[in-house]
Amino acid sequence: MTSPGIQIVKPETDLGVEGVEDVIIERISNGATDTRGLSISVVRFSRGVRRPWSAHAQDQYAWIVSGKGIIASEEGEIELHPGQLVFVPANMMHQHGASEEAGMTQLSIIGGTEPRGMHITL
Repeated sequence: MTSPGIQIVKPETDLGVEGVEDVIIERISNGATDTRGLSISVVRFSRGVRRPWSAHAQDQYAWIVSGKGIIASEEGEIELHPGQLVFVPANMMHQHGASEEAGMTQLSIIGGTEPRGMHITL
């Protein structure tokens, strides 16, 4: 297969998730580039909206771009602000979203091959 080289890629947009309709996810890595093992998304949460509890098979980084948010694990909650970079290790149950005061936008990167420790780091 020949590499197509540098491409301008249009994000694939998901409007809402079952039970959380006020979340917009724009997937930047997608079928157009045949990307495997890496998910890059811009996630926009409306004020007060959180995604359901979940875990990923790979590590996740979330860079908080704007607004104010919350990330929670079994250990408790952490308030999020623009400029913070959050690390969530593979297979860790967590929940994240906007605060009650403001919406939040984050850049989410999920990938990697080796899980790290089991805690959330800011």
